[in-house]
Amino acid sequence: MEKPRDAGAPGTASDREPDEVDGAGVAVGIEQLRNLWTLVDTLEACFYVKDVDGRYRFVNQSLAAAFGVPAEQIVGRTDDAFIDTARSVVLDTDRTAMRGEKVDIDEQVYLRNGECRSFRTVKLPLFDSDRRVLGLCGISTDITAQRRAVEQLVERNALLDTILANVDAAIYLKDAQGRYLYANQPVLDLYGRKLEDLIGRTDRDLMPADLAARVTEYDNAVLAGGGEEVREETIVGADGCKHHFRSRKIPLRLPGQPTCLIGFSTEITELRRLRIRLEHERITDSLTGLANRTMFESTLEEQLLMATLGGTWLAVVIIDLDQFRFINNNYGQGIGDQVIQLVSQRLQQCDVALGNLARLSGDEFAFTLPGTVSVEQVAQQVEQIRAHLGQPYGVLHQPLHLSFSAGISLSLGGRCNAAELLGRAEAAMYSAKDSGRDQYRFYSPELGGAVARRVELERDLRAAMGSDEFALHYQPKMRRDGSVAGFEALIRWNRPGVGLVGPDNFIPLAEQLGLLLQLGRWVIEQACRQIADWRNAGLGTIPVSVNLSTSQLTSAALPDFVFDLMRAHGIGHGCLEMELTESMMMADPDLAIAILHRLRGGGVSLSIDDFGTGFSSMAYLRQLPVHYLKLDRSFVKNIAHDEKDADLCAGIMALAHKLDMHVVAEGVETRAQHQTLAECDCDLFQGFLFSRPMQARAATEFLRQPH
Repeated sequence: MEKPRDAGAPGTASDREPDEVDGAGVAVGIEQLRNLWTLVDTLEACFYVKDVDGRYRFVNQSLAAAFGVPAEQIVGRTDDAFIDTARSVVLDTDRTAMRGEKVDIDEQVYLRNGECRSFRTVKLPLFDSDRRVLGLCGISTDITAQRRAVEQLVERNALLDTILANVDAAIYLKDAQGRYLYANQPVLDLYGRKLEDLIGRTDRDLMPADLAARVTEYDNAVLAGGGEEVREETIVGADGCKHHFRSRKIPLRLPGQPTCLIGFSTEITELRRLRIRLEHERITDSLTGLANRTMFESTLEEQLLMATLGGTWLAVVIIDLDQFRFINNNYGQGIGDQVIQLVSQRLQQCDVALGNLARLSGDEFAFTLPGTVSVEQVAQQVEQIRAHLGQPYGVLHQPLHLSFSAGISLSLGGRCNAAELLGRAEAAMYSAKDSGRDQYRFYSPELGGAVARRVELERDLRAAMGSDEFALHYQPKMRRDGSVAGFEALIRWNRPGVGLVGPDNFIPLAEQLGLLLQLGRWVIEQACRQIADWRNAGLGTIPVSVNLSTSQLTSAALPDFVFDLMRAHGIGHGCLEMELTESMMMADPDLAIAILHRLRGGGVSLSIDDFGTGFSSMAYLRQLPVHYLKLDRSFVKNIAHDEKDADLCAGIMALAHKLDMHVVAEGVETRAQHQTLAECDCDLFQGFLFSRPMQARAATEFLRQPH
């Protein structure tokens, strides 16, 4: 073979001849390519010929551009001059071609300038007439831009898939036949499948036929051009449980593609459970599991309609525990809740058929007696229920006896609605309580007027709390020598549109409404403020007494509250006095005695009000840490002309003095009463003979005057 000539500058076929090569075979090969060189030189793909030593024998302009050097500087040289052959597979593919095999491969080429290019390469061996390999012919198409575009597309698809997989919603594509084309991870998790196992399947393949039919119906409506509104769907997942979704589906129309459906479904299973639970709580009493007032009124409307259509009566009964507040205050709310639950159980177990049982409020239950035929029948059934409820309750390790008051209203010809019927029963129940408790009352029109007045009083009383409508009036307590020993603070209510209202007209209601503790604290604070005002005005230390309520006496927080006020106003020992009744004190003697000892130890004077009218126990009387007994006005009234009353008063005073107590006589209105009481050795006197209760300003003037 002849040794080839060095190639000239490769350009077009008209100005460049192929090199001469050793051997007639290569010359023949090059001669065969002569007519193609002009075309090859202008190809966008890189075209080249190498000999068996890997030296370039011919290159076109595209390869020269890829290497970044003129074509004449490439011919005769190997790839080492232009390519990082250690990182590229060019030499490997060359060797494959030199072995006579065709190479068709995507390869990455690392150029000496650091650039990495991607090529789609085909290499063919060149043979002589004896089928010996003389070299190779290669064509490499630069696909760097396309590869980068594909990589970017893959990256974008991966990013999109990552996003969709982590969206807290099921996203999916279906074709017109309902076959899944795509599903994100929440869908796959729901059905417990991999993507390849889901693609091509329909909802009928994945869940029960009835549910699948509903989903398919919705899908078909969307594909038909309607039904794009948000709907709720039920899906059975791989766990066998029903999952509830809020779904939005829209048709997806892409150019040249059949219409498909894209869906977005957010699971609302927990939200739906919460909604159901909230609705249940809205109409159910949490403590007893019975219906509450809302549910009772709703059901009562239906029962009332049925009774009207059937021409029958319907009796509504409200039953309430008597003095339930005493149980809560003395034994705690836990015991109170236990009692309520036991009463609820008994109502459900009684022999009388109750049409609609509910707990309306704290200790108030309501039920209906459907199919009523007479008032006597209703009365008999209510008494039967009250007797059943009145059996002892096993709490506190001892039998607890309770009494109940009930109110009854009857539907007559459908002339009232459910709310009115319930209100009438409630009015009758309050009437039963006001009449002495432990009984029942039927509603009457006269009772309705009284209840309306009570409702107005309750409304005004609630509105007065926290306002300036309340005031303290002061009635003096006098010594034998005519000097002022102190005052009793008496609350008054300046009710709008009515005028001054005495405590007897609103204190019992305030206690029923749970307002008395707040009102009592206000009275104590105002009394302490007045003591400080008189002291600061130079009138000396003037004791003031206030009346305690049962709720205050059973409040463990009372002593600390009082002591804080005394410190804040600089009230010394004996300046603040508290009065309590015998019945209040004897309700729970041990608790009362404990609180009274704390008060006395903190400098509060104590007195028993209305002594002789309650259910006194002399055994407890000697244990009480009280300073005064207030003789009730009923003993004082006839003391001047009734020797028995005089002797009784004298005996009480002698007993009090033996127990180191002082006696205050209430209701002193005449000089004869005053003289007789003084002869019986009474210590202090209070009544209209000296002064009526007066406002603070008048009481101040009273102090300034000689007596």
